[in-house]
Amino acid sequence: MINSRLLPILLVLVMIFAACSSGADPSRGAVDLSTPVDRFEAETELVSPDGTLRFEVGLDEFQRPRFRVVRSIDGDDTPVLNDSTLGFEASTFSFSKALIIDAIGPVEAVSDSFDLPTGKARSASIDANQRSVTFRSAAHPDLLLTTDFWASNNAAAFRYRIDGDAGTPVKIDIERSSFAFPSGTETWLQPHDAPSFAQPAYEMPRETAGTVDQPRSAPYGWAFPALFRSDTSWTLLTESALAPGHAGSRLGSTVTDGEFVVGPPDPAEGNVVSDTASVGVVPWASPWRIIITSPDLGNVTESNAVRHLSPPPVDGDFSWVRPGRVSWSWWSDHPSSREPDKLRTFVDLAADIGWEYSLIDANWDSFGDEELANLISHAEDRGVRLMLWYNSGGPNNAVTEAPRNRMADPQIRQTEMARIAALGIAGIKVDFFQSDKPPTIQLYRDILQDAADNQLLVNFHGATVPRGWSREFPNLMTVEAVRGAEIYTFDLGYRNIAPRQNTQLPFTRNVVGSMDYTPVILGDTVRRLTTNGHELALAVVFESGLQHFVDTPEAYLSQPDEVVDLLGTVPSVWDEMQLIDGFPGTHAVIARRNGETWWIGAINGTADSQTISLDSVSLDGIVEPGSAATVVCDASRQSPDQEPTDQMPADLLEIGTELPSALTIGPYGGCLIRVTP
Repeated sequence: MINSRLLPILLVLVMIFAACSSGADPSRGAVDLSTPVDRFEAETELVSPDGTLRFEVGLDEFQRPRFRVVRSIDGDDTPVLNDSTLGFEASTFSFSKALIIDAIGPVEAVSDSFDLPTGKARSASIDANQRSVTFRSAAHPDLLLTTDFWASNNAAAFRYRIDGDAGTPVKIDIERSSFAFPSGTETWLQPHDAPSFAQPAYEMPRETAGTVDQPRSAPYGWAFPALFRSDTSWTLLTESALAPGHAGSRLGSTVTDGEFVVGPPDPAEGNVVSDTASVGVVPWASPWRIIITSPDLGNVTESNAVRHLSPPPVDGDFSWVRPGRVSWSWWSDHPSSREPDKLRTFVDLAADIGWEYSLIDANWDSFGDEELANLISHAEDRGVRLMLWYNSGGPNNAVTEAPRNRMADPQIRQTEMARIAALGIAGIKVDFFQSDKPPTIQLYRDILQDAADNQLLVNFHGATVPRGWSREFPNLMTVEAVRGAEIYTFDLGYRNIAPRQNTQLPFTRNVVGSMDYTPVILGDTVRRLTTNGHELALAVVFESGLQHFVDTPEAYLSQPDEVVDLLGTVPSVWDEMQLIDGFPGTHAVIARRNGETWWIGAINGTADSQTISLDSVSLDGIVEPGSAATVVCDASRQSPDQEPTDQMPADLLEIGTELPSALTIGPYGGCLIRVTP
């Protein structure tokens, strides 16, 4: 029997002999470097602090850099990722083949912690190990490619750095990074939007479970974050730390043997304006490619790896940042943002319930500065602050909604921000970016920086998915990048996918950052399958630093006193979260803590009743079944086909005063619970 460690050497000898016999010169590329390799011999490894998660790194027989990720479970190694590819090709040099390992750095223990105003946890810390592997190409002796590998107990990540001849231009034409999953791995993927009017905005419906062996069609690739489940691990892929010059990445549309490759934005994005390639100069660093993975779905859902792998806050005082709850007129009445009298009723709603903010949406500039000043004064008298909508503008954007031309030009933007800050405006909602190309990534960052300089909160809509900026810029409160509740007003068919999608989002999109879904529909403005209990629960199931409540004053203030009280006290900032139960596409039960008060949101995404046991739930040893609580669940629902209206049992709520030992949640139903020990 041939020793398995000798196989790569023998294969190389056989290939060289075959190439020479045919007169080919193997040094001139006669070998097809796209040829897959069964295994490579690891030349180094990096193990997580608890010893369970391991990077293995080396070169294959064609001198391509490769890695795999392995988890040890009860002493047995199981693959998280099979042999996957590293490297990239730049316009003037290549680090994807014919490399040698120049140096292997020592293992370093690293720790990170943060205190931030928003997120699933305002304070978090993590321990990890890190090791750098440096590759050299004989074709480019003045440059070195260093890959930093990072591993915590439930996440692994890598990034590239180019060092050497300082000032050398970098333009990444092709990234070779890939993620190869074991056969049979299940997927919950979001097809990337086609570049079109107002797209991409990460609003495509997320697929139901498939497998990597039978990937569905996605002509424009798959969006981050992407969720997978093998026999032993849940895994979420995403990226973080997008800096100036970077493009926002995705997973490419071609999947071969379960292997997904990182791809750039589509050239047609943003009105076909600008190139897709990430650019910079040496010394240069890429974003982090992040692999959040655990046998326990809760560890993936609760992960803060995206922010741990982001830069610390930019210089400045962010003590002024105040997350909060927001009333919003546009959802129920699109023209209302042009009509100050209607806007006043939503300011009054915020004041009556106890919310901090009210949003004035598109085309507010049509009613003039005097009316705006009067509206600001009306809000101030009631203890409410206003936020204003803006079109991102610029050549990448063809949307005409206004004000349009106040964000793209730096001087105009800075003047406008200073003006509205002086008026007392609390923040801005900037919409319609339509591109992940480097100039648009730079625009996001410039808006955040200028807003921070003027003490303005920021909400991005029609935007890219969060990639860690809320740590670097703590004034970034939330990002849409989701097929949210506004779609009800455009697409009658949305109601049929919303319940299922709502139970996917906690495990996918909301893992990577605050999500402005704009939840909690309690009236009959739109037709929906979700019950009022389901909708109430979304205020806790979905995390957003600015939680925009979409419905009307009548829909909210007509609710029982206990429900109005819950709406007025449910926080938008959290100290801790725990996944109690859930599975993407069927149900989600999430607990979040603010101070000593725990909130539990439970939703059912299916047409069948589900019973969730709470007997084993103990939150900080304080909250257990039998604790005094406010419990709001749906009354009995006769049939999932029953059309919900305010007369239907589906919209009737039952209110309890004790945390039960189990929740029985009806079709498309839910519960909202507050427990104050």
